[in-house]
Amino acid sequence: MPSVHHVGITVSNLERSMDFYADLLGGERLGPYERSGPRIDAVTGYPGVLVRQAFVRAREGPTVVELLQYVRGSSVVLDPDNGYVGAAHVAIIVRGLDGLLTRLRAAGVTVQSDPIVTSEPMAGYRCVYVLDPDRVRVELVEPPPEREVSD
Repeated sequence: MPSVHHVGITVSNLERSMDFYADLLGGERLGPYERSGPRIDAVTGYPGVLVRQAFVRAREGPTVVELLQYVRGSSVVLDPDNGYVGAAHVAIIVRGLDGLLTRLRAAGVTVQSDPIVTSEPMAGYRCVYVLDPDRVRVELVEPPPEREVSD
């Protein structure tokens, strides 16, 4: 696999999710945009759908998180718990994990546990899951000091 272009997450409220990913975790906001019409109906499989779309671009590197709110799409709400087959999560590299967690908790974000130190193949990384506004697990990953990327 050459690289990952973006990760898409279906959300219930685009503005609230943009606030979470862009304001709390950092990153550039792109959008929102509204998409509809025959080609959107075809690609989504939902005739008559309106897709509200936004992107949050990582401060470093090419990674983009795409946020999609389907208006007139499915009414089914999935439980994104990591223990369920088909669930996915986003892992974001952060610096200053402890300070970020303090900010996230103050903003009312659910932090699943205290950070853990991982073993191979990510030996020495500190990781923790937080929940986005739709309960999607977001893994915050802090590299060990010797693996920090220079600015």
